[in-house]
Amino acid sequence: MNTTRQNPDAMNVRVEGCLSTARCGERLRVRGLRENCAFAGRLRELGFCDSVEVCKIADHGVCLCQVLGSRVALARELANDVLVERVA
Repeated sequence: MNTTRQNPDAMNVRVEGCLSTARCGERLRVRGLRENCAFAGRLRELGFCDSVEVCKIADHGVCLCQVLGSRVALARELANDVLVERVA
């Protein structure tokens, strides 16, 4: 099994945008993290891994999300590095 992580920026993946630009209340799926993200490891530890569903709860200076049963607040700069798509 190939365990190499591929970056959505480099692949032909339908990415609708980043977490910071999504609307509050939307159900989203993480498609990956930007290649140049300095905190990619920490974001994955917080639950922002490929294919995980996220719900954006609020956006008041920080981006508040529900991920894996926990609420997580991210600075807008970090939310820009989380690539997402809408879940139908």
